[in-house]
Amino acid sequence: MDLLMQLNEPQRIACAKTDGPVLILAGAGSGKTRTLTYRVAHLIQNLGVDPGEILAFTFTNKAAREMVERIDQLVGSASRRMWVGTFHAICVRILRQDIERLGFGPRFLIYDTDDQKALMRSIVRDLDWDEKKFPAGALLAQISRAKNSFIDPDHWNDFSFMGRRVQEAFQRYQERLRALNALDFDDLIYFAVKLLEANEDVLAMYHRRFHYVMVDEYQDTNLAQYRMIELIARGHGNLCVVGDDDQAIYGWRGADMRNILEFQKQFTGATVVRLEENYRSTSMILEAANAVVEHNHDRLGKELWTSREGGAKLRWHIAPDEESEAWYAAEVIHEAVGRGRAPGDCAVLYRTNAQSRALEMAMTRAGIGYRLVGGKRFYERKEVKDLLAYLKIIYNPQDDISLARIINFPRRGIGDVAIGHLLKASQQQEISLYETLGDAAKVSGLTPAAQKAAVELWGQFQKWRQDLGQSLPDLVQQVADESGLLRYFASEGGREGEERVENVGELISEAKRFQETEGIDDLGDFLGFLALVSDWEATEDRGQGAWLMTVHSAKGLEFPLVVLVGMEEGVFPHIRSIEEDRVEEERRLCYVALTRARDELYLTAAETRTLMGRTESHPVSRFIAEIPANLIDESEDQDHMGMGRASVRTSVPEGGYQVGDRLRHPRFGWGTVVSQRGGGDELEITIAFPGGGIRSFLAKYAQLGREQEEA
Repeated sequence: MDLLMQLNEPQRIACAKTDGPVLILAGAGSGKTRTLTYRVAHLIQNLGVDPGEILAFTFTNKAAREMVERIDQLVGSASRRMWVGTFHAICVRILRQDIERLGFGPRFLIYDTDDQKALMRSIVRDLDWDEKKFPAGALLAQISRAKNSFIDPDHWNDFSFMGRRVQEAFQRYQERLRALNALDFDDLIYFAVKLLEANEDVLAMYHRRFHYVMVDEYQDTNLAQYRMIELIARGHGNLCVVGDDDQAIYGWRGADMRNILEFQKQFTGATVVRLEENYRSTSMILEAANAVVEHNHDRLGKELWTSREGGAKLRWHIAPDEESEAWYAAEVIHEAVGRGRAPGDCAVLYRTNAQSRALEMAMTRAGIGYRLVGGKRFYERKEVKDLLAYLKIIYNPQDDISLARIINFPRRGIGDVAIGHLLKASQQQEISLYETLGDAAKVSGLTPAAQKAAVELWGQFQKWRQDLGQSLPDLVQQVADESGLLRYFASEGGREGEERVENVGELISEAKRFQETEGIDDLGDFLGFLALVSDWEATEDRGQGAWLMTVHSAKGLEFPLVVLVGMEEGVFPHIRSIEEDRVEEERRLCYVALTRARDELYLTAAETRTLMGRTESHPVSRFIAEIPANLIDESEDQDHMGMGRASVRTSVPEGGYQVGDRLRHPRFGWGTVVSQRGGGDELEITIAFPGGGIRSFLAKYAQLGREQEEA
């Protein structure tokens, strides 16, 4: 039977068009992987193409394995001669052949993240820079962005004070890597492109070999990856890319969605095929997802549809706070299991990892097994354990294990040699490590700087111990600030640093919840409570249960039932994205979240949410307002909470506001209008808030009030 007869009409067109550039716009759940594998099988089985002439780039090793397995099932093991792999894996194969032309030895090392950080820390020390001001992670994040944009140290374009420092670190980092005959992950693509561009004979060899080039998840490619694709595909022009501009959610890590938006400009005569039939979700869910993403301007446009007409309406629920929200999610899953669903059929999705804490606790207390994806369980995360270590020492200075963990973190000049001397003195005198810190001036072998740092740390702990009588959340906040943990994690930069700050903030929030719920300010009781929660978690069966994960982690997955929590402005869309004008990427992320659900979709928000120890009220997410009312079944108890869907939109006066107007925002309080642009539904207003900075909003969603300001 002809392979192509097993596909729907757009899929057949995508497979049959084998000559020239082709863009397959594959909507969520539209059979993207099936189409790509059948296209390869069609080339081999129907057109007689040698598998060795086919090259396919994927973004994950899992995707590469799945593609190989599916093609094997269709055409047999002969397909193994084709090259299928991640960009990094393909580039390693290219570099192993000819990297000596770039001055490296053939047995080059590939440095992982830990190797990179260790190398960068040594460079910072060699330059005699303050490691707190120039943390390795933050420097490497900027260097990675530069490499992905094909910028080397000699073509650096940021000449600010910090920019020049990054350039210098970048220069030394590359020199050290070369001396070590090592490359980092970004180098693999960067130097593979350099090799092909500088050596026509090498490029010609790959042109002779690869007649057909295919790329999966094209919307996630960056500039360096685009240049690699264009170079190899240039030989025969038979380039097929598969992607979905509506699922471009990795701009924060360097992906450039212009690659997919401008494909027809970059590759003349390109054919575009849209896969719009969704085989996953009900029409109710798809209509909601389409309605949300249609508010984006930067998109090629498509309309998902399904033969699964009808289905249950989306359920919308607002809880009083994040604890109640988590309980609601647990109740939804408990009720679904009672109806016959397996726990593994259910997923709870959230925007940031810090939101998992309340959900983990609710699932544990409700007796629902769960699997946490895309991160460690909350109390296992490094930043949480670091702050808890400080708190444990304050409560019990005899805790040598906790003190050894943080004695030089963040770095304060008590290195491994100094720690060895302190531990030896502690053992010889049969006293705690904490007591030895206070008497460090008498410890032999310590440098004056290490002695000073040790005594200062002891003094800081003594001060915190004197403050034990104060409010528990205030103490936790004070320790997070004065220990340097918050400052250190914030300085790491990038997504990882941001999430670590949020997780530290979530522990501060947990202290406030404990204080309010238990009516206790005792640090020992709080630590005992957390130890019990952590112990409950450790006894859970991690092999089965409901799924807890961020929306980013859920991309490519699907579940019969999905609960999407935290649908508030500042949470989803995230406050950082609002401030940096990246709401369109947040909207695409929401589209990804909605289209993970097959049959049932629950959306929730909290009337108040505690972040960084502060309880705040956020407006309902603009994404909720973008879903047509006829698709949502709103809980009966919403009206009295003042956060129903009807209250999402703000009534904006005709002509907008005036510069100097005093307006109240539900999160930032009273502020003064400093500028506005646009009009109607697109009116953007900028307000200066005392203590809250200058912030911009779409006026229709900002829930701004003109009530009489209180005296």
